[in-house]
Amino acid sequence: MADPKPSMSDLARKLNVSKTTVSFILNGKAKEKRISDSVVEKVMAEAAKLGYRPNQFAQSLRTGRTNIIGLMVEDISNPFYASIAKLIEEKVYQNGYKIVYCSTENDLTRGKEFLTMFNTLSVDGCIIAPTQGMEQDIRDMLEKGKNVVLFDRFFGNDGTDAVMVDNQGGMYQAVQHLVARGAKNIALIALALEDPEKEDRIIGFKNAIADHGLPAHVYAMPFKGGYEDYLQDIGEILRNNPAVDAVVFGTNYLGIAGLEVINQMGLKIPDDIAMVSFDDHDLFRIHRPGITVVAQPIEAIAQTAIDTLMAKLQNPALEPKPGEVITLPTTLIVRGSS
Repeated sequence: MADPKPSMSDLARKLNVSKTTVSFILNGKAKEKRISDSVVEKVMAEAAKLGYRPNQFAQSLRTGRTNIIGLMVEDISNPFYASIAKLIEEKVYQNGYKIVYCSTENDLTRGKEFLTMFNTLSVDGCIIAPTQGMEQDIRDMLEKGKNVVLFDRFFGNDGTDAVMVDNQGGMYQAVQHLVARGAKNIALIALALEDPEKEDRIIGFKNAIADHGLPAHVYAMPFKGGYEDYLQDIGEILRNNPAVDAVVFGTNYLGIAGLEVINQMGLKIPDDIAMVSFDDHDLFRIHRPGITVVAQPIEAIAQTAIDTLMAKLQNPALEPKPGEVITLPTTLIVRGSS
């Protein structure tokens, strides 16, 4: 007859520690309860050796927690979101949580279905790069006591914590840099999910262009998916505007599409046209000349989102505070394209 599976009591007895201590460690509360690293290592090693596996369903009924975090991004294949997802996964795991993530592809119906899935799974908290139209659904989650942190986009003063970057400032800096190198006709090709007048990167560009007394060439793109879907539109913009001597792309995949179009047109970077892209990418580092970028602080975004969510999860008794928007600085990385 097979040996019965070890219980938490078996672990506690074998290690001569209390069952409560074992429970705290296996439920990811060791740091919160100030249990020493040596005891944590001893318990985790013995649990692995004995093949102990907690009954997660029973555990969640008892504690009211599943130790699962939901992460929703626009596109997990995009290096920006993929890098953030990887860092968040590592950091939540270090805090005793597992992660479930999904891509919305900027589709509201799909995003709402994933929010329903998070609620069905009873995730302890969510980190979300939301799509337009999701405001009320997120508000409903907050009213039900769900812990939510937004990043990359937020909906204004609705009580949600959000981690953002200085999109306006980053774009302003990009234009200043191009003007300093002599650009007179700078075009912006950027994503506008709804109203271009409300997009921070477009606002930052227009402010910088106005401050330098230059003509504004702004081309707002709807979300289409992969970079291939933008090739024709970008080609038409550049062919129809031969006076443009510099172009700024609002995201890395628009930048990749633009780079392909510029090469197809036989234009030389930076002699015929200078180029800057918002978001860094491996291709921009490898390409010759290298592509100047407005880089987002990926490590800081992931760490700040996790710290904000963990503070909520580890202090559930605290009174909810008004939503805080944490804005992180971007960095202009100058390469050969400008």
